[in-house]
Amino acid sequence: MGIHWSLPQLEALLPPELWARLREAQNDPFAHAQDGDVMKVYNGLDGSVLAALPIEGRIVRVSRRKFRAFLTQGLDVQYGHRLSGITYASDSVTAEFENGREAKGTLIVGCDGPRSMVRDLLLGEEAAKVTPLELVHSNTAVVYGDAEKAKFVRGAHPIFSMTCHPQAFCFISIQDVPDPNKPETWRFQIVTSWTGMRDPGMDNAARLAQVKEKANALCEPFRSANLWMPDDTTITYDQISYWISKMWDTRNGRCTLAGDAAHPMTPHRGQGMNHAICDVANLLITLKSLRPDLTNLASSINEYSEEVVRRGADEVVGSRKQALMLLDWDQLMNSPMMRHGLGKANIEQNEKEAAAARANARKP
Repeated sequence: MGIHWSLPQLEALLPPELWARLREAQNDPFAHAQDGDVMKVYNGLDGSVLAALPIEGRIVRVSRRKFRAFLTQGLDVQYGHRLSGITYASDSVTAEFENGREAKGTLIVGCDGPRSMVRDLLLGEEAAKVTPLELVHSNTAVVYGDAEKAKFVRGAHPIFSMTCHPQAFCFISIQDVPDPNKPETWRFQIVTSWTGMRDPGMDNAARLAQVKEKANALCEPFRSANLWMPDDTTITYDQISYWISKMWDTRNGRCTLAGDAAHPMTPHRGQGMNHAICDVANLLITLKSLRPDLTNLASSINEYSEEVVRRGADEVVGSRKQALMLLDWDQLMNSPMMRHGLGKANIEQNEKEAAAARANARKP
């Protein structure tokens, strides 16, 4: 997961001693993130550079597993709890769990992922349901066990690189570096995607063969990154889905959403983690503004939620557009990422463009 425009917010959120050790959570803890880096998008047909997208500040790619462990140091995280209901009172809110336990407090923040139970309870299952995108998305972890192969696959960029081709899209990222001097131990994330529907009847061997067939036409090192996958590589096809954020009833400021629960988006513009961090930063500002008697709780949580919805809906729509245009060779160069890079979306500009498009559509 890439953290870029939200890095200053993350720094403000973390204790100084944790921020100083952030590299421990990086995919490659030995790498130094550079200011002014670019993300190169390669032409899958001939290997030329289609675009060198500027990165706002620098980008830090973290492992989900490492980052979770890093952030929960010293915290008593209670696992094994599945939410079943929420009960509201005038002065409190209570979360009810399937294991029979309850937790009572001032505010519930649903940050329970794209298929959030809190969102279901706030909006109803139908209104909160995600929409699947019609594309095949292979997301695979690979250790090549060969130093020369690993160095070749990492050759396009030390951290991440991507290619677009009329037939498929491919993204390579280093996922784990146990020892920088032993490339044969490096683990890579290889994402290969194309338009179409997943075949649930395929077994792992058939999925691996399909990925290699799609990747065979790609430029290097993306072609070999796929073709060199060992026969026992586990291939999963992720269901890519989204939900366009809409305002929820905060129950007088007793319940709200954050992260993927508030704006589940496709990963094709690399924005999900950054918006989640932004949510937390804004929520902290909101909580610090509460009066001791909580008389501004409802208005403050409503204001926080409205900003999340506006910003989240804009990025969900933009990321969905990016996912489809990334796999459409004729539309690729007009996609949001190619036009605006990886930076935070300009909501006002996007709203103006959307309004202009609607006006043009109404013209005879």
